[in-house]
Amino acid sequence: KDRIAYFVVGANEWKYVDSLESIATEHKKLYLSSAGGQASDAFQSGSLTLEPPGASADPDSYVYDPLDTRPGELELSADPDSLTDQRFALHLYGSGLVYHSEPFEDDTEVSGYLKLEAWIAIDVPDTDFQVDVYEILTDGSSVRLTQDLMRARFRESLREPKLIAPGDINRYVFDGFYFFSRIIAEGSRLRLVFKSPNSLLLQKNYNSGGVVSEESGADAQTAHVTLYHDAEHPSYLELPIVR
Repeated sequence: KDRIAYFVVGANEWKYVDSLESIATEHKKLYLSSAGGQASDAFQSGSLTLEPPGASADPDSYVYDPLDTRPGELELSADPDSLTDQRFALHLYGSGLVYHSEPFEDDTEVSGYLKLEAWIAIDVPDTDFQVDVYEILTDGSSVRLTQDLMRARFRESLREPKLIAPGDINRYVFDGFYFFSRIIAEGSRLRLVFKSPNSLLLQKNYNSGGVVSEESGADAQTAHVTLYHDAEHPSYLELPIVR
């Protein structure tokens, strides 16, 4: 057999390939969009669409206050069903964005690493970003598929940090998602949640641009984050599809 084995959840099947790069037979781009910049929560969300963005499209924005303790309160109780828990996607407290795809027309194998390319402006020297992708089934339940995180100062290199010029629109490539393999069921949708992590389980970035491990609440700055998705700044999620 080939040297790499992976298990396809939903098909309950082992598959074998010679390289990770050879798993996907095609890559599909889903472009982020919204109606009038409305993508603030799961019930007033933006879209993941096959159609590239038009010349003019209002960006989406959120506010991240590192001193807001409400997100951490959700983590105080252990949840054995964490991968199907929707509390964090449904309680963003104005500190994130949500995008949904159209329902899948048929069962589709998604196997490999997702990639998100996003054009973002912030008004602070640094902040952190978190991207979660879920399958939303026809009964409304969800399964978290994968996640990626990035500190803005390391957007170009993990070795050479580069602080942000407030207001500049920068390209961010999120290509550190966990590998997964799953049959996305007919009728299911994908949900992308983009936010700044405010967690008891992660080092907190207070957005000041200093040495994060030496910062405290006294250094905190509130970040205003704007995500662009127009013709000049086509933000998209790329899926590895197996046919």
